[in-house]
Amino acid sequence: MAANTDDIRASVSKDITALQQEVSRLQKMISAQGAEAYYEVRGRAGKAYDEALPRAKKAVAQIRAEGSAAAGAAREHPTAATTALVLAGAIGFLAGYLLSGSSQPEPRHWWR
Repeated sequence: MAANTDDIRASVSKDITALQQEVSRLQKMISAQGAEAYYEVRGRAGKAYDEALPRAKKAVAQIRAEGSAAAGAAREHPTAATTALVLAGAIGFLAGYLLSGSSQPEPRHWWR
């Protein structure tokens, strides 16, 4: 019986060693795939950034030019600019007032 038990222990020990080697091999494989995926995503992100940068710079320059033009027009015509701002503010106030009045829940009385 002792020989049989020793054989079983030896067999289980061999199986455990084989499983440890397999786990180690799988960990290395997963690590390599993760590194590959990381560099692929990093490359794609860099490419997208490089493609978007010129367009973003152009958009910022255009926004600055439009802002300067609007500021120049406001300096040349201060009355018109003030009227436009007051009108926009009044429309915003009116819209807020109308929206706030429609979203009020019905009052609930204690006897209902």
